[in-house]
Amino acid sequence: MLAERSSYVIFYKGGQFVESLDTLPVDIAFHSEKSHYVVVYADKKDEENIRKQLKKLKGYKGFSQSQLYDETRNF
Repeated sequence: MLAERSSYVIFYKGGQFVESLDTLPVDIAFHSEKSHYVVVYADKKDEENIRKQLKKLKGYKGFSQSQLYDETRNF
């Protein structure tokens, strides 16, 4: 069974935001402390749930699909 996963970019402000991502069903791939963003991988079916949970977190600024993600690949 193949899981349809996608890469997302989460923009934030504040230092403790990344620690609060542990409660979400995402895998952190890259974290840029200087630019204040995190690249995560998650299942496509959980996208709306993740958006709702992110809006409740302090320091959340934005959420978008990564431009580097290639939809033609499926592992």
